Amino acid sequence: MKNDVDHPVMPYKPFWIRRREFLQSAAAGAGLAVAGITAVPVERKITSQTSIRVGLIGRDGHWEILLNSIPRLSNIRWAAYAKGRPGEDSAWVEQHPASSRETRVYDDYQEMLEKESLEVVGVCLPFFQNPEASIAAARRGIHVLSEKPAATDLSDLARLEHQVHQSGIQYSIMLDMRTLPIFRAARQAVQQGAIGDPILISSQKSYKYGAKRPWFYRERKTYGGTIPWVGIHALDYMEWVSGQKYTHVAAYEGNKAHSQSPGCEDHAGLLLRLANGGTATCHLDLLRPEAAPTHGDDRLRIAGSEGVLEVWGIEERVRLLGPRGKSGDLPLPPAVDFFTAFVAELRGESQPLVSSVEAFDITRTCLKARDAADTGTWVAL
Repeated sequence: MKNDVDHPVMPYKPFWIRRREFLQSAAAGAGLAVAGITAVPVERKITSQTSIRVGLIGRDGHWEILLNSIPRLSNIRWAAYAKGRPGEDSAWVEQHPASSRETRVYDDYQEMLEKESLEVVGVCLPFFQNPEASIAAARRGIHVLSEKPAATDLSDLARLEHQVHQSGIQYSIMLDMRTLPIFRAARQAVQQGAIGDPILISSQKSYKYGAKRPWFYRERKTYGGTIPWVGIHALDYMEWVSGQKYTHVAAYEGNKAHSQSPGCEDHAGLLLRLANGGTATCHLDLLRPEAAPTHGDDRLRIAGSEGVLEVWGIEERVRLLGPRGKSGDLPLPPAVDFFTAFVAELRGESQPLVSSVEAFDITRTCLKARDAADTGTWVAL
């Protein structure tokens, strides 16, 4: 599958070339024992003919991004599932279309990683546990697709980033809004110069709180914060569509309507400085009425030097207000399947939809934005 996603930091190389270069740089016969890191095996090249065995750890968040795609893909099998918590009922595994008689269930992901020969693992645990599971998989040379954020604190993020770099695996997080036609159309318009230089960007993420949130939403240390969990999508699509990096952030957040989960902020507002001198704002909430026709309401507006783009998620619409009468709704490209794109990158057929560098950078931005809200100060990014 071909896609138009470019890598903003470094030229793309298939993972087996990156792994070979890394291993060749190590001293002959020396282990890769850096801060307790164990050696990983040299992996064979993954091609369209390679049978890819997939494992899943937990099913909090958007695990279906991975599993729901497997029945549509060739040479990919769901080999194993590791429960996300003790006593979890795993009866659903047998009922899922991706499951087969070969799909094994484990009580512990360490046992699964030890016993199963896997090429890819999906990580969908309570958010604060995801970096440790990702590190465990990376140490074994297994490629990782994780729920976002990559980590809920900067120290875990640094450890994960180091391990991914040392292991040479491909790592990504589930920023699936990049697959949506509305944001792909908007990105293409910006790249083609339809609005000139992006100057003012604003975004909205509004969700229903729902009847009940999982247990780990109750405390900040297990939830991580609404900015890293919900805001990461908006901050990512603002940056991805506009092509503009952030340099500084200030923010406010709080919980005013859901005292049953004090660690889960139900609203937040962010103000960001762009690298080109422009400004971005982002507002998030879990205050959308339960009677609303959709769970979420996502929006994006970019005012540029020569025009304006407006994106409405509910209406699946992108409107261009351009110079000299060039205005109207933009045609939408086809949607992209996230896991299909991830597999295509492993097979050397395309560049990453969300590279490991991008995954770590946007997570770091969100964690620092959360710090800005906690401290009431501007934070450099």
